[in-house]
Amino acid sequence: MEHLSYIYASFVALIVSTVGTCFIKNKSVAGFSASILSLSSSICLFYPAIDIVIGNKLVEQTIFSLKPLINSSFLLSIDSLSALFLLIISLISFCVSLFSWKYLNAYESHSPIKFYPFLMLLFISSIGVVCIKDILFFIVFWELMTLSSWFLIVFDREKKSAIKGGLQYFIATHVATAFLILASVILYSYSNDFSFTEIKKGFSLLINTQPALAQFILFCIFIAFITKAGVLPFGFWLPNAYPQPPSSASSFFGGVMSKLAVYAILRFFCSVTPITLNSQIWGLIVAVAGTISIFVGTIAALTQDETKRLMSFHAIGQVGYMLLGIGVGIYFININPFLGTVAMVGGLFHVLNNSIYKSLLFLNAGSIFYKTKTTDLNKVEGLIKVMPLAGITALIGSLSIAGVPPFNGFVSKLLIFESSIWSAKQSEVFLLIRIVFIISGIISIFISAVTLASFLKFVNSAFMGKLPDMLEQKRKLPWSMNVPQLMLAFICLFTGLFPLIPLNIVYNAVVASTGISLPEFSSVFTGNIAGADINFCKDCLAGSWFPIFVMIPILILCVIIFSFEKYAQAPKREVQTWYGGKEHLAEEVTYRGHSFYQPFKDMVSFRIGKIQFKGFYPVNLPPIRFSLPKCFLKIFNMDEWLYYPCAKQFSKLAEKLNTIYKYITEKYIIWLIAGSIFVIVLMVYLAGGRI
Repeated sequence: MEHLSYIYASFVALIVSTVGTCFIKNKSVAGFSASILSLSSSICLFYPAIDIVIGNKLVEQTIFSLKPLINSSFLLSIDSLSALFLLIISLISFCVSLFSWKYLNAYESHSPIKFYPFLMLLFISSIGVVCIKDILFFIVFWELMTLSSWFLIVFDREKKSAIKGGLQYFIATHVATAFLILASVILYSYSNDFSFTEIKKGFSLLINTQPALAQFILFCIFIAFITKAGVLPFGFWLPNAYPQPPSSASSFFGGVMSKLAVYAILRFFCSVTPITLNSQIWGLIVAVAGTISIFVGTIAALTQDETKRLMSFHAIGQVGYMLLGIGVGIYFININPFLGTVAMVGGLFHVLNNSIYKSLLFLNAGSIFYKTKTTDLNKVEGLIKVMPLAGITALIGSLSIAGVPPFNGFVSKLLIFESSIWSAKQSEVFLLIRIVFIISGIISIFISAVTLASFLKFVNSAFMGKLPDMLEQKRKLPWSMNVPQLMLAFICLFTGLFPLIPLNIVYNAVVASTGISLPEFSSVFTGNIAGADINFCKDCLAGSWFPIFVMIPILILCVIIFSFEKYAQAPKREVQTWYGGKEHLAEEVTYRGHSFYQPFKDMVSFRIGKIQFKGFYPVNLPPIRFSLPKCFLKIFNMDEWLYYPCAKQFSKLAEKLNTIYKYITEKYIIWLIAGSIFVIVLMVYLAGGRI
């Protein structure tokens, strides 16, 4: 119960922050109070979460029950999977709050009341989503998360793009929630209870008696969560929604909110509904959906010149990596537990890694906006000269998301690559399915190179080159914006250099999510703090990675090079660039973001009919036109049969009252005098002639 006391304290801190910031109009005061309370909440979350996930514990308590009315209860249940996501939420929520403190000053005409209460509600609902083990209250927190994030998307209501993105997000996510509600109602009708435990029992019976209905339920769950995760084609709304809020909120969207959909997929497909041979097909579907998002999302990102839109497309691609690993794991967990375990650990480890560097990259985009008032890569350059810490952390985040060793993205991608390709050795699996997994692995390897190219464009365009003179005197980044970026960059490097520590944590989360007997951690991942070995079968070493042994020679070489440069004291001179004898402005010869990889972008941009594709992503879908019978339209045209007739009658009544008023206005004085005389006479009469 000690752990739950900390969770309650975290909830209380965020609720106080939500209510308090509703009445604070000063941005600095609101940001400071939100940061302090978010820090308190994060500390209260971190201790129980780290203890539960390391010890692989389970903590449960029923807060209240609705049993007299309906078989549902507010059940808090925290296992290692929930604890892993609580760690992510605690870290990112604090970084986002601290970054927002001064960053929101960039939005001079906007009140903090439109931002902080909804951001705090988003934190509360995210915690609720991973702690609740009752599907009814899960939907309540899921919907609260959707609504609070929608208010953040439409934060800048003066922009048409914010309204458009908010509308697409609102419609898409609520249609997805409708699928989840439908699945929940069907499950309740067979289990007569909303708790995850009872639903699992009911589904186990259902899959044997009515397999078609069971598959339909899994289909509804699949649609509900991949839409929220932004998996294509259901994630069409994401590139239009994520860039709209302030970058700190976008950081939480990309770092946590989209990952909660992956959490829900893992929870529902592996825990709420049991993993059986019948669910193998869904592992294949999840993996294929992930591969499509990896390919289309990342190729489309390469064509983007707006920083936050580029990050949003990469959010789609990175979720694809997670689903590829989880899908391979679901498919093989019963056939080959070693392979299934490695794949699921890889997918979930990528959730952890991506939540760190994706949040960092959105904060980097916010730093660019704070400095330049734009996030267009064609309009910025040389920013590392005025905000070096942001430039260095942006480089670390870019190398991490691209999977460059020794940063954290490399390890999780390595597990996903190897588990996808290792499926070729599984002779008991159909050849076609093995080919699908192998192709998925090859595509994911290729796209990692595309990711690196995309973020080299981002770093080079925004931070390298010559700094415009007008930016030299601009305000510097405050420490409250630099600290979160440094924290996240350090974690990217630390988890990359010491992979066995996070692998152990993620493994416990996988064990908690599946609820089945898996190979021991020491038999799948061996090694020491300096690195890890990967085993796809008993006593079968398939790969090793010891980043410390790679990092030490690199550091030694860097020291040697720096020493030669420092002590050689070679003369340097700076001259203006020679443009062949012609005078050019710097803006005329700058290599802008739009120019990067132009031949490749032209190759993946094409037109089919009236639809233009950029990076295989449609950018100008024609409007859908359809006609309905006139009698049908009249039913919904309430203006004609309700509003206008009522308004007409009210107008007539107003005209009659106006006419009466005109007639009696001249007689007001006479009526007042007559009325006064009548009242006086009446009072004398009642008083018996005595006044």
